[in-house]
Amino acid sequence: MKTTRAFGTFVITKIVDRVKAVFILQLILAIVLSSTALGCIKSETDFPVDLTGKIKGTVKDELGNPYPKTKVFFANGSDTVEMVTDMEGNFSGETDNLGHYSASIIPPLSTKLVTEIPIAVQLRYHQVANVDFVVKPEKVPAHLNFGSVQLLEEIVDKEGNTPTDPNEPLFAANIFDDPIGLLTPIMAPDNHQIILSEFQTAKGNLVVHCNGNSSMVKVNLEGMIPNGTYTFWLAYLNKTRSVSEQIDFMNDFVNFNNPPIGPDTGTGNIVIADANGILKATLEHGSCILTDEVALVIPVLYHINGKTFGGGHVPDPEEMVHMLVYFQ
Repeated sequence: MKTTRAFGTFVITKIVDRVKAVFILQLILAIVLSSTALGCIKSETDFPVDLTGKIKGTVKDELGNPYPKTKVFFANGSDTVEMVTDMEGNFSGETDNLGHYSASIIPPLSTKLVTEIPIAVQLRYHQVANVDFVVKPEKVPAHLNFGSVQLLEEIVDKEGNTPTDPNEPLFAANIFDDPIGLLTPIMAPDNHQIILSEFQTAKGNLVVHCNGNSSMVKVNLEGMIPNGTYTFWLAYLNKTRSVSEQIDFMNDFVNFNNPPIGPDTGTGNIVIADANGILKATLEHGSCILTDEVALVIPVLYHINGKTFGGGHVPDPEEMVHMLVYFQ
């Protein structure tokens, strides 16, 4: 019996050990399976939530014409994002955060905003906010190159001084070509010399409409030299200038040679006034001329002998600046 009990105890012990082993194995398996299951449930850091705000929109005028290279800003505290419109007037981008943002733009040169800014924008998860801006071109006055606007004292009397007598014949002084200061009589097409009172009748305005990769310049001037030949140029500035300030030719211009409105050949910027001195025309240019630089001045040149010289250098004795138009 003792041996039998010992054998029975041994058998029971083996069974208990086997049960324990199975239990431990099941426990280990359960732990492994639990760990695997838990591994399938990623933490928030394993699945980062995209908290960037998505934005798109347009900058156009009331007729739907797009304005390229217009700067658009979205701001929320320290997070300020700048976007620029493409040739179709579209912009798109992302912010660093979601929530409330303030949207605004820098209007293209000599346009005014129809849309009131800033625009409040709520950026939400998995949404794209759409913001559209509408601008309107403004009439820009043309300023006489005399008196409050003096382009390097170009318009002078026979002594090279600023004329004061309304009946005084005018001369154009060389300001670029040697000999500097050479005086050339300002003659009309009928071969009479222009006097101060005739010169001072010029007035009017220009309006520029952009349409993506082109622009139209609508010219409306009167009091010009009857039957006179005029050309129009793009003088971009790297800073704004008031009408009464002189332009520093060495430091203020973006381009050393100012391009003509229209083709580079200068064939598209020539306009001839009618017999009453009225000059109305629409000039076309192959880009939007209002959005590239800080400021733009369009000089309106009168060609004394009626000759033009294309897109290259115009000899000083052949021309003088009659009007200046400031887009800024």
